[in-house]
Amino acid sequence: GNIPEDWQLVSVKRLFSIGRGRVIAQSELNETGYPVYSSQTKDNGCLGYIDTYDYDYPQLTWTTDGANAGSIFLRTGYYNCTNVCGTLSPIDDLVDLRYQKYALEHIAYNERRIDTNGYKIMNNEMAIIKTLLPPLSIQHQIADYLDIKCAQIDTIIAKEQSVIEKLQEYKRAIITQAITRGLNPSAKMKKNRPEWIGMVPEHWDVKKIKYLTSKIGSGKTPKGGSDVYTDEGVLFIRSQNVYNGYFDLSSVAFISHEIDSTMSNTRVYRNDVLLNITGGSIGRSCLYESDEPANVNQHVCIIRCNNQMKPKFMQYFWNSRIGKISIDIYQSGANREGLNFTEIGNTLIPTPELYEQNQIIDYLDGKCGVINNVIQQKHSLINKLTEYKQSLIYEVVTGKKEVPHV
Repeated sequence: GNIPEDWQLVSVKRLFSIGRGRVIAQSELNETGYPVYSSQTKDNGCLGYIDTYDYDYPQLTWTTDGANAGSIFLRTGYYNCTNVCGTLSPIDDLVDLRYQKYALEHIAYNERRIDTNGYKIMNNEMAIIKTLLPPLSIQHQIADYLDIKCAQIDTIIAKEQSVIEKLQEYKRAIITQAITRGLNPSAKMKKNRPEWIGMVPEHWDVKKIKYLTSKIGSGKTPKGGSDVYTDEGVLFIRSQNVYNGYFDLSSVAFISHEIDSTMSNTRVYRNDVLLNITGGSIGRSCLYESDEPANVNQHVCIIRCNNQMKPKFMQYFWNSRIGKISIDIYQSGANREGLNFTEIGNTLIPTPELYEQNQIIDYLDGKCGVINNVIQQKHSLINKLTEYKQSLIYEVVTGKKEVPHV
C-alpha cells in the first residue's frame, strides 16, 4: 500500500551484510556459556550454550528453514547461530535494528515459500526482499513506541498463558485423582507396585495395557511423503494434530483413497485412542470420535481397547499424571525420545469394573468440560491480543498510523 513520501522502499541487501550461522552439534551444547541460537522460537530461540562465541555485535537473525521460517530476532551481546539462522548486519548507521526487526517480522513472514519441511527463506531470497526505510529519527520513534506497546501486550499474554498452564495442571490433578482413587471417598484402598501409581480402591485391578487392547500399533508415511498429500480424501493424522484430549486440525493433511487402500492396517476407527510416541509432543493423547475415514503416520500409535476397557478411560489415563510418569520412565530408561509398542503394552493402568469406568468418565467429562471452556476463552483472548499486536506493528511500520513521541 501507500507509504509516507519521505520513506524509501529498499532491498534488504542494500542495508545489510547477509551471512549464515554454522553447524553446531547437539553434543557440543552445555548448560552454561555463550548462547547458541537456532530455528526454535521458545526461549528466544536459544538451543543451549558453548564456551566460545562467533558474534560480539548487534544484528538481526532470521530462521531460514522449517515451520518458523521468517521469524526475526534482534541479537545482542556475545552469541552464536546455527546454520538454520541467517544473519543481517547493518552496512551503515542508517538503520535502527529495532525498527527493522518489527518491519521484517511482518514482511518476511509473507515472503517465505512452502517447502517439504514447512517453509524456507534462504539468503538469496532474503537479499531481494523489499523493506521499508523511514528517516532515522522516525525509525527511532517507531521502535520506541512499539517496544512499549508490544511489551504491554506480551505481559498480558504471558499472564493469560500462566493461567492456562495452572488450569491444565489442575485438570490433570482432577483426572489423576479420579482414575486412581475413584469417586467414593470412603472406599478401602490398597497399595500397588509400582509405587508411583499410589493407592487404588481395594476392589480395583491394575493391569498391563496389552491385556486390555486388541491393537497397539502405529502408521507410516506414504511413499512420496508430503508430496502425496491432498486437499481432500482420507484424513491423515500426524503428531501435530494430536493434543491432550482434543484434535487440532488447523494443519490437517489428506491422502487419496488409493493410498489409503495400501495402508489398511493403520486405519483409525471411532473410539481408537491415539498416542504420540516420538519427539517433543510425546505422550499427547486424544480419542478419535468420528466415523470419517482416517489413517495415521508412524509418529502416532493406535490403541484399540477390548471389552474390558472403555476407550475414554484409557485416554484419561494417558492425560493423567501417572500416564505422564509412565512415559517419563521409559524415556529416561532408554535415553531417547520415543516409545515402542512393547513398552506401551507393558504399561500398568488402574482397571475398575466397566460400570465404574463409565461413572468416572461421566464425572471427568463434566469437570474437564468446565475447565476446557475457561481455557478456550483464554486462548481466544490470546489470539485476539496476538492479532492486535500484529495489526499494530503493520500499521506503524508502514506509516499508516502516526505514533506519538515517547
